[in-house]
Amino acid sequence: MKHNNQIPISKLPAILQKDYQFVDLRDPFEFQKIHFKNFINIPLDEFDLNTYYFSKKEPLILLCYSGQSSKKLAEQLRQDGYKAYSIEGGMYSILHQNQSENF
Repeated sequence: MKHNNQIPISKLPAILQKDYQFVDLRDPFEFQKIHFKNFINIPLDEFDLNTYYFSKKEPLILLCYSGQSSKKLAEQLRQDGYKAYSIEGGMYSILHQNQSENF
């Protein structure tokens, strides 16, 4: 992956085939309504590296509602040595594309 910490949604199907670490930062209610099976749910306000372990060797893919919170968290994690990435546009963008195309 390139150094940019955002992944375009067009790359998401290929990314989901990888053995990466996937975290959905949305609230549990929204996560239960719709989510990708690869993702675990850790709401943004509960995300804590002292509670959850993530490898610095494997990419950490973050997803939120709009892509803004996950982008900010990915930037912070990258400063700490993680290979963290955000899905550009978040779940909103994915759902919007899914309505206009067969995703």
